[in-house]
Order: sequence, then structure tokens, then C-alpha cells
Amino acid sequence: MNNPSAERNRRILVIDDNLAIHGDFRKILSPNKNVPSEMDAAETELFGSATNKEQRIPFEVDSAYQGQEGVLLVKKALEEGHPYALAFVDVRMPPGWDGVETTQKIWEIDAEIQIVICTAYSDYSWEEMFEKIGNDDRMVILKKPFDTVEALQLAHALTEKWWLSQQSKQKIEDLEKMVAERTRGLRQSNEHLQIEIGEHKQTEKMLRESEERFSGAFEYAPIGVALVSPEGRWLKVNRALCDMVGYSEAELLTRTFQDITHPDDLEADLENVRRMLSGEIHLYQMEKRYIHARGHHVMGLLNVSLVRDSRGLPLYFISQIQDITERKKIEAQLFQSQKLELIGQLAGGVAHDFNNILAAMLLNLEMLQMPPQLPAEAHSSLHDLEALAKRAARLTQQLLLFSRRQTTQPVQLEINSVVTNLLKMIEHLLGANITCLHLPCAQELWVEADAAMLDQVVMNLCLNARDAMPNGGTLTLETSLAEFDAENVRFHPESRPGQFACLRISDTGCGMDADVLKHVFEPFFTTKEIGKGTGLGLASSYGIVNQHKGWINVESVVKQGTSVRFYLPLSAKIEAAPAATSPPLSLKGQNETILLVEDEPALRFITSRGLTMLGYQVLPATSGQEALDLWEKHQDAIDLVLTDMRMPKGMSGLELAEKLWKIKPSLKVIIMSGYSKEILRDNPAGNRNYTFLPKPFAFTTLSETVRRCLD
Repeated sequence: MNNPSAERNRRILVIDDNLAIHGDFRKILSPNKNVPSEMDAAETELFGSATNKEQRIPFEVDSAYQGQEGVLLVKKALEEGHPYALAFVDVRMPPGWDGVETTQKIWEIDAEIQIVICTAYSDYSWEEMFEKIGNDDRMVILKKPFDTVEALQLAHALTEKWWLSQQSKQKIEDLEKMVAERTRGLRQSNEHLQIEIGEHKQTEKMLRESEERFSGAFEYAPIGVALVSPEGRWLKVNRALCDMVGYSEAELLTRTFQDITHPDDLEADLENVRRMLSGEIHLYQMEKRYIHARGHHVMGLLNVSLVRDSRGLPLYFISQIQDITERKKIEAQLFQSQKLELIGQLAGGVAHDFNNILAAMLLNLEMLQMPPQLPAEAHSSLHDLEALAKRAARLTQQLLLFSRRQTTQPVQLEINSVVTNLLKMIEHLLGANITCLHLPCAQELWVEADAAMLDQVVMNLCLNARDAMPNGGTLTLETSLAEFDAENVRFHPESRPGQFACLRISDTGCGMDADVLKHVFEPFFTTKEIGKGTGLGLASSYGIVNQHKGWINVESVVKQGTSVRFYLPLSAKIEAAPAATSPPLSLKGQNETILLVEDEPALRFITSRGLTMLGYQVLPATSGQEALDLWEKHQDAIDLVLTDMRMPKGMSGLELAEKLWKIKPSLKVIIMSGYSKEILRDNPAGNRNYTFLPKPFAFTTLSETVRRCLD
């Protein structure tokens, strides 16, 4: 504000989502004539004696209930020439910006307004808050609940500080004008006086040294720096900028910044230039793409300020450009990783609920086929329905693989041997027009993995490569030892330091563009024709590799091919122990009592029915609490608890087992789940004597598991 009013600015903005807070501030800062007695006491404590109520000058208080609304009011007040001197800003204002973001936005519009951050609960520590906003003398933190004296004292002090700041600025401007006038007078006088030759030479020397220091700082700055004319022509550029965009200094000086700006970013850049030349803004920052001399794009973080002459006319822009291309790539990789994690959580939840339905269907279908007198036509129809249900179960397993919740059976595997054993099958699937190359690593690469799942990953990737080469080509399978240190990990968000076995599967096919690469691991995403792909092959491969504590990288160029690398942690070779043999198992019950806990009605009913047919007594429960109630009545009779892992009413199957083990440590427990057994291993109860039964399961599997657990 160039001409601050001689009167005190008593305009205050309160930004808080709590309506009552606004009322409190108005009582404190803008009381009416019937001001409460505590306000007199506050002013007595603040000023030494209560002021006359008739003479009290209230503050002008405006209210905003969200950060966005507050910023608009600040902008409007500034445009109308009546800015706010002070803003009380609450830290936590859902939804929308919080107090920290709101403060930053306000200072972008009005850099002189004083801010009081009000907080009773903060999403930030003090260090984080000062790191985001800066330890700025324009900001004070007021902890809730605050008393009247504290708020009133801050209001008086900070509005006075704002006014004094304006007065100081005016004084400085007046002094600068006086200095400028005096300087002009001296300059005119000096035109008629001869400056001694020695002083003149000394002045020249100092100017020369200053120019040398500026030139050195400009030339050797680690980021791109340039002086640009108001029309956009490069006037002076440093080495870092030349290296960044791939032009020599001479080449750049014959161009404008418009020539090497990406067309999609040019309009926004020119609009900022227009606003700066018109005086609307004094500087701006933006991310923009530059066109490299070789044709590719370089992402830069641009900061621009304008230098004007003594008459206010624009001389040149000072541009600072930081190359953030790698940073943006890493951010994109991290975003994609987080996105796939969220999709995985959704897929896992859907698969879990669907597994309950499939488990009930498969048990019903299996039991319906048991009677020997069943007509052949009915048996055939039931068999077809069972095949369809199992097909749906396989799709569900693929979703669980993507979400990393499928049961695994890890064993010691040597990657070179895995690929060698699959080569004949892969060559058969590829066809005669595709050449298969196998480049094994010279050393053995041992990992702990589920053999079937690892085979599935290799086959999925090879089939995708085959489909990308309809006219023939070359498929290469290469194994190698990869070692990552802290520097490598910076550029691969999913990686971590250590040694890993790497399998690279590359083709010379059609390749994929950047847009397809963003979605390549998402479930049901496919570029194939309808009926030629489910979109779960790469998604399940991604889930399998992640479940084995590894990761996948994909690189692809349109019309040149695709290269997929997946990494698994290296492990030391361990000699396998001989497999133990189990005696024959009788599946019939011996009148034991089973407490069955399952929230899915259909699955609970058919499981109870099947166990009853086998000769067990079944106590069905729909939740953990209902199971505890049944336990109180029948605990002496209960021999086994068969419970689902996930139940909607607060208590999981494992938590139920923990409560019952405290009462009866020897209790036998079977936990059913559509999720991976690894989830149970991560639970503190993982060391207990429970048996895991993955969903969906066959009736035979259920009966064998129950009998084996009881025996």
C-alpha cells in the first residue's frame, strides 16, 4: 500500500470453522456498549486502568469459516484499498486448506498482514510448522483456549505493529526520495567539478571488481541463470542453463525464451510476463517444460523477477531455472506406487467378500453331488456349475495376488533353473516366428519364493511379450545379480539396498506409450481386444513380486519393444530336509463340539450342515461377541473353534482366539480367511497353535483340516 492512512488500521479477519470462536472474538475485539465486566477487567490488566466504554474504539472484525474464503476476503480488502492489519487463523479447518496452507496463501496475496495461528490441536509439530511457513516475525502462535487479555493484547500490539510498519515504509520512501533528490543535486554539482584522478581510478577499480564478482557468481551458479529482455530475447545466459537445454551460449542469444518453451506451457508463462510488466505482480514461479536442442523435454522450476530503471520502465528479467526432470520422474513413480497400493487394498477387500460367496457355492455344489442316486443330467449340470465357480475362484485368487493377500508356500529356488525348466513350454507357446534367447547368469541366484507363483509371473510376462509380436520377433530372458545402494534407491521408490536376483524379459514388439505405461499394472486394464485378455496377468504378476518383497520395472518404446525387469531378494542356499509322511486320516467326527464363527450367512449355514453330516456338534455364531456368549455357556464341551479372520463387528477371528486362549491355552483353533497367511504371521498371536484354512475351500479340505487339527 503506497499511501497508508494516518488513522490506525483496526481491521481484523478471523478464519475459523467454529462459529462460536467468531462470537468470542467479537465480544473481545468489537464489544458493544453493554460490554461485559470481564472486558473491563481485561483492559485494566492490559492498560493499567479501565478505559471509558464510550471512548473505546472497537476493532472492525470480519469472519471467514474456511481458508479459501479467508483468502478471498484478504484479496478483496487489498483490492479495495482497505487491507486487514491482522488475521487470527485456526490451524485445523476441515475440509479444505488448514491454517498453515491458508497462511501461505494469504502471504502470497498480502505480504504485510500480521498472522496469529490459533491452535488447540495441530496436524503439525512446531518444527514442521516453522519449516513450512518459516520462522517469520509476521506470525505469532496462540494456543487454545486463550484468555481475553492475551487475545486483546495481541490485537492491539499487532495492529499497532502493522501501522508502524506502514509508517516506517512511508518514512523510508520519503528518505529515499530525499536521497534521490540530493543525489541528483550532487550529480549536477559534480558535473562542474573535476574529481581528482586518483579517486576516479579507485572508483573504476571498485566497479570492475564488483562486475567480476557478479560475473563469477552468474557464470558458475549451479542452476540456470539468465537475463531476458522484456520481449523475451536472451541477453545473458550461464553455463548451467546452456547444459540444461543443450544449446551453446551463442545459439541461445539468437533465440527467445518462447522458442524453447513447450507450446502447452507458453500461454501461462506469457500471462505471468504480462502481469509482471503491468505491475500486478513483482515475481512469479512456475514449473514449465523446455524443448531441449535434441528434441526431448526438460522440466524446469522457473523463478522470475523484473528489474526496472529509475523511471519505473522495465529493463530486463532475471530468470533462475532449476532442472527438476529427475525429481518429477521420481514423484510420478511414487504416485503410481501409491495408486497401485490403494487399488490393491480395494481389490483385496472385494476378493475377500467374493471368496465367502464362492466358498458357500463350492461347498453346496460338492455336497449336492455326493448322493450316488443323483441323475446323470443333474450331476453333469452341477459339475458344470462347480467348474464355473472354480473359474471365478481363480479370478479372485488373481485379485488377491495383485493385492498381495494370497497364500504363499515359499521354498528355496534357483532362478536360472526356474527359467531353464520353463524354456520348452515357453518356446512351444511362442510359435515358430518368434526366436527365444536365454542368457543365464554365470552364478547361482537363490531366492525364497512360491514355485507356482514364480512360474506364473514368468509365463504371464512371456505371453504378453508374444502378443506384442504378432509378426514375429525376439524374446530374451536374461538373469543377473543386481546390487542396490542408497544412491540407486533414490531413483526407484519401491527398491531398497541389498542384493537381488533380476530376471529381465524383453521383446522387440509394438511397445507401449507413456499413457499405457501408467496403467499397465492396474487390474482389468488391457489393450487387447474383447475376449482376448482379462487385464489381470500383469496385475497379478505385480502382486506376486511385491508379496515376495520384490518389485517390477517396465521400460517401453513404441515400435521398438518392451523390457520388464523384476527383482527378488537374494537368499543363501539351504539344504532341504526330507519330507515327513503322514498316516492315513479318518474324516468322520467323533461327536466333538465345534464353535463355528462366520458372519456370511450362506457360508455359515453350509459349513455347519457339512460338519453336522460328518458327526460333529456345531455351535454357530455370527460375530466374536456372540461366540464369547456361546463359550460362556458351553466352554466345557467345546473342542475346536473354527472362525473367520475378518468380521464386521469389531472383533477379528484372531482377537477372539486370543481371548479364548487366555481362558483355555490348549484350545484348538482353525482360522479361515481369503487373505494371505502372512497377515496372521505379522500378528502377535502368530506363535499360537492355530491352523490356517484359506478360502474358498472344498468340503474334503474342510473335513481333513478339522480332523487333523483335532487329532
